[in-house]
Amino acid sequence: MPFFHNDALRLRRSEILRHTGRLAAGFVLLFLFCAPFWDGTYDTLFSASAPNVSRLVVVLVAFWVVFDGRLGARLRRKVPLLPFALLMLAAAALLALSLMDPAASAASVMTHALLLLAIGMLLAAMPLSVIEVCAFLAIPAALDLSGLLPDTAGAVDVGVMSIRVLFLIMTLTAGLSALLQLHRTIINIQQIAQDPLTGAYSRGFGSEMLFLGFEAARRNCRPFSVAFVDLDNFKQVNDQFGHDRGDRILANSGENLIAGLRRGDVVVRWGGEEFLVLLPGLNVAQAREVMRRVVEVGLAELPDGGRQHCSVGIAERIEDKIEEPHSLVDLADQRMYEIKKDHATDGMGASRAGPQSAEPESDAPGATIILHPACDASV
Repeated sequence: MPFFHNDALRLRRSEILRHTGRLAAGFVLLFLFCAPFWDGTYDTLFSASAPNVSRLVVVLVAFWVVFDGRLGARLRRKVPLLPFALLMLAAAALLALSLMDPAASAASVMTHALLLLAIGMLLAAMPLSVIEVCAFLAIPAALDLSGLLPDTAGAVDVGVMSIRVLFLIMTLTAGLSALLQLHRTIINIQQIAQDPLTGAYSRGFGSEMLFLGFEAARRNCRPFSVAFVDLDNFKQVNDQFGHDRGDRILANSGENLIAGLRRGDVVVRWGGEEFLVLLPGLNVAQAREVMRRVVEVGLAELPDGGRQHCSVGIAERIEDKIEEPHSLVDLADQRMYEIKKDHATDGMGASRAGPQSAEPESDAPGATIILHPACDASV
């Protein structure tokens, strides 16, 4: 179900849908370029008939999908299956117009039917969710119930499968294949994108999520914070309790860190005992409050009854005037080490002598809010 897909699956699925859609569009352009030579329609190719106009529409949609331009880019990001769906609808309209045109030849109708069949077969290569597969299967079912699917009289009597049954079996097989592709995608992501010990994302995939989140925040002129988390004295933990127990403490720390954050936040295992937390939509003060709530009681319990604490450095792209995502990580890393070396403060940089002030000092790192040049000052 798409409601339970994590960020890694959404990203990978979107990429596969986009690339498969472009492949299908390229195939459609090649098919329609060659079609007039074998269905004999090249003599009337430039006439203003309904099938020719519909062919032109299919070609324009295919060009839009292949070149993947800025037109409709935001909508494609939200609905990655949209380009392929438009391509299929255009091909279906082309076949319908051919069937309704009394002047259309049998070869032309067969050509357009083969085009729609080929697009349907390509859909089987896409990782589709249960809801998308059900919507896909509802199309031929509705056509069959309405009596619009063509059939051949006497085909069943002579032992040949009817066109209606063939069409329904094809769509059912394509839907099951799409679900299998989604299952394989989920397994691959679990093996590649997630750290098996902590459940956080791997550094390679986390870098990709960092870039995408940073660029999305830049486009929408929204804050984007990162928190660099380093477990305190973890080498001594390994030396005192052993590496096996240390791995369990590290795993518990990662699990508790993930469990304490919002659904849209991303936790990445950046190094051995280091985590990077992506906090989209939060400024420095908000990110500090979120991270304090998560880490103030410790991330895991130690065998001696103590708690595994950590140091956290926070940076934000607007307040810190950062133009590159990895510069944001470097700044958060630097602040984390400054906090770790300052024994007069806790792991979040607040003085151990008393509670942290509700308003940060004006000279504290990242405390001054400066509008990014790309943002309107009236916002």
